Amino acid sequence: MEHHAELVSQDVRNDYRFMKACKEPIRQKCKEELRDKFHGNLLGCIEKNKAFVKGSCLKHVKDLQLVSLFDYKFNKAFVEACGSAVQTYCKADEYGREIKKKQDVMYCLRNQLNQGTPKNKEPISEDCKGQLRAEFLKQMSDLDLDPQLLSACAVDLKRTCRLDEFDDKTQVMECLRRNELELSPSCKNKVFEREVQQAEDPDIDPVLQKSCRVAISKYCSESQGDELMSCLESNQHRSGVTHECKTTLRLRMLKEHSNYLLNMGLRKSCKEDIKMFCKSTLDGIKNGSIQDGKGAVISCLKKNMDKISVECEDSMTTILEQEVEDYKLDPVLSRFCANDISVVCPDAPDDEVEGCLRDHIMAIQSEDCTKQVVRLITETHADVHLDPLLMKACQKDIGYLCGRLVPGRGQIIECLQSNQARDKNALTPTCNSMLKSRVQMWYNAYERAKQYDSALEMVDDIYRSIESSKYKHEILAYMGFALCALILLSFCGGRCTKSKPPSKLY
Repeated sequence: MEHHAELVSQDVRNDYRFMKACKEPIRQKCKEELRDKFHGNLLGCIEKNKAFVKGSCLKHVKDLQLVSLFDYKFNKAFVEACGSAVQTYCKADEYGREIKKKQDVMYCLRNQLNQGTPKNKEPISEDCKGQLRAEFLKQMSDLDLDPQLLSACAVDLKRTCRLDEFDDKTQVMECLRRNELELSPSCKNKVFEREVQQAEDPDIDPVLQKSCRVAISKYCSESQGDELMSCLESNQHRSGVTHECKTTLRLRMLKEHSNYLLNMGLRKSCKEDIKMFCKSTLDGIKNGSIQDGKGAVISCLKKNMDKISVECEDSMTTILEQEVEDYKLDPVLSRFCANDISVVCPDAPDDEVEGCLRDHIMAIQSEDCTKQVVRLITETHADVHLDPLLMKACQKDIGYLCGRLVPGRGQIIECLQSNQARDKNALTPTCNSMLKSRVQMWYNAYERAKQYDSALEMVDDIYRSIESSKYKHEILAYMGFALCALILLSFCGGRCTKSKPPSKLY
């Protein structure tokens, strides 16, 4: 049996059943490979044209793929491309035993690529890198070719995502992604490993490649490696991006915002910042006391927005802008504010929930949600681009008066306020009115933050804006009047049974 497998691996023509079953696809798609007996990769050609392969031919292709899992030498293309690298880096394991299983060899080579090339050894060739990508894509497309994941998820594939329920095998992995909370620990860890792998190289994400094929061709054909996701995210609202593509992107983005290891742009630009400002968070993740799947590292970076590097701040600003468009991308806010959102903003669409919570912070009941909304208000204060309404109202003013300033760290707000203080007619009426409402919102946030010591440190910059605002005394007078009215009502026998959003001042 092993001898036959070796013969077939050298030349698939030695497998009579394969040649008979695949006669038609070979005739249509692989004539050149058939003629080139010594260099033609006939099986590889059939695999590339799998869309045209059906019935018994497909079964024989799968059988040959499964056989090669037992020994990488049974895969001719893999040996030709990566044989030298295997001998250099992955000939034996740490105990001196020969590494034979193809999947073990593949991950050994992948780990070596991540570690870099030692000075005294040859780098892994581009041909081998390309072959590895092709092998990983096959593995991600059909879990039958991923024995490690099949073993780790044996129970889950019978209970949560049954293999026999999916005609398209690529959807099995999607099912596991979507049902993360229901997975066993071993399966969850292995699925996460595969997600990290696909985040590092979206070319081996078959669902993303298929569902976003048109968008990739139209907008992201020049994007290489992990840059592809950033390109698709920035173009997701343009014409030609299908609903299917947007759905797939959203699932990927939900994961990116939950765990920084799945966001390659953030990992690169914030690598040193995470080490410097989030060491205790990383230690907590390592010892199991903190779950980064709930956005711990990204939350840490949000708390240190005024300290992180410019490169990291740019990546974090992109994350914050995406969360403004869809509050569910913020796992911490979604978790802590679920009840308050259902009461205070029950009818608000996803892209208006954050604005609704900011405007009605006085009506929020829970301490945890209040702290999150205070954090949102400090973020919009630091970067006006995170406040769509203020940005729309003041777009002309910002371009004319503050166009040379770099967004972030409250510079735009400070510019608008200083011009407003200098000349009451400096700003357009719409901007002037919206800025007045924002000062009221900052004061509300400051008042709520005073109730919780841990939230007070977040509102230092907001407090300075209130102090410098020309509307300071109007707002204080209004708040004093509201407090007196509340006291009088209580003496008259009335009582508040339900918190309501403060009415608009202007």
